Amino acid sequence: MIAPPAAQDRAAILHCMILMRRFEEEVLRIAQDHPYVGRQHLHIGHEATGAAVVSQLTPDDLFHTTHRNHGYVIARGADPGRAFAEIMGRKDGLNGGRGGPWHLCDRSAGFLSTSAMVGGSVGLAVGAGFGLKTQGSNAISITHFGDGTLDEGICFEALNLASIFSLPVLFLCENNAKEGQRPSSMLAAKALRDLPQALQIRAIVVDGRDADAVAEGAKEAVARIRGGAGPVFLQTNLERWPGSHQTKPEFPTGVTDLSLAWEEDRIEGKHADWVREHDGLRAYAKTLVDDGSLSRERVLEMDREVLELLAKAREFAEASPYPDPDSLMADVFA
Repeated sequence: MIAPPAAQDRAAILHCMILMRRFEEEVLRIAQDHPYVGRQHLHIGHEATGAAVVSQLTPDDLFHTTHRNHGYVIARGADPGRAFAEIMGRKDGLNGGRGGPWHLCDRSAGFLSTSAMVGGSVGLAVGAGFGLKTQGSNAISITHFGDGTLDEGICFEALNLASIFSLPVLFLCENNAKEGQRPSSMLAAKALRDLPQALQIRAIVVDGRDADAVAEGAKEAVARIRGGAGPVFLQTNLERWPGSHQTKPEFPTGVTDLSLAWEEDRIEGKHADWVREHDGLRAYAKTLVDDGSLSRERVLEMDREVLELLAKAREFAEASPYPDPDSLMADVFA
């Protein structure tokens, strides 16, 4: 397993962000090379939110997410080789090749579930929060979801129950909606935070592209929850990556070049504005170099280390066999 970034360790947060980005880019290559892998829902462009939130958690905390799950599973410390194998439907995958990309999960990394059902992770996380409180645990339950999930009835019910019973749940909403654009939220509320606030839940809104801002927001939220003050709604605002809803594997913004963090004049192409203004990974690398936290050479060295790790991980996954057909009915409930 890969150790998740520690709280206040900004270099570790950047390293985690690089790992998340490069993992997703390798998933795109795998999908190009193996058409049976099918459609992917990637976390590209959300790394600042993912790595920063994970940096504030402990190993005992329980995570739940949507179909856009790879980034969080990897950030929490899941083995990349086994994750690739699962995405490819191989026997050595995290779930024996039976869950696939939309249900990627690793209990050993404190990752309880992935639900491809919109809103599914929210109900499961509230159930986990109820269990943790009943047990007297100091751990918290986290549910990650997108802005459109708040349209679902289960979200209102889950938020309401979490508030009534003061459950230790962090509702992490990644908001990349644009007015008039689908898919996005169709709530009558003027702002997403209006919903949790109406139910007496503390709402924190931060720039999801700014890892430092997310880490501070998550730190406040987690401290409040662990202190027994009940659930918190953390909203991170993001600009959707141009490839978020692709039907075939492509690199619309190109393969990431971290040197663009300090060579901005080289940014070009159809989606140059997204790279320049909304890529949290590029922005955080620039921040840490500009304030002297890291050198350019160290940033590129971290990138090389990650690429080497993922090359070996993919090699492991490619060598893994498919599950035995005779095991088709194993673990089937009915």
